[in-house]
Amino acid sequence: MTLSLRTIAMIAAATAAVSSPAAAQEEPERNFHKRHIPHRPDRPSIREQVTQKHANRRLHLQRHLSQLKNTISEHTAGRKLLSDEDYNRHLKFVQGLHRKLAALEEKDPRIAQLEIEEEIELQE
Repeated sequence: MTLSLRTIAMIAAATAAVSSPAAAQEEPERNFHKRHIPHRPDRPSIREQVTQKHANRRLHLQRHLSQLKNTISEHTAGRKLLSDEDYNRHLKFVQGLHRKLAALEEKDPRIAQLEIEEEIELQE
């Protein structure tokens, strides 16, 4: 693989610009993990978003479970047949959703609140 003189010159110039101390002083150090994004009044706060997400999780799981049960019932009735692999995958997924819903209902409200607070701290 041969590079043209122009390509080599462009690479050298880009490398020199990036590695020069003057360029490093001009651009402030970026720390994306600690940068603060101010709250926008037209959007809900981070606390509201996280709380709403946790509240909607149970509804989302229940809706997904009902859709899967409808798909399985259509298969057993013969209206819309699934392959054996898909049918078994749907049955296994239903069991997983039942497990997740049971875990949500058994969760202590204090622990759920702690999880919400931790997530809010991570996003702020």
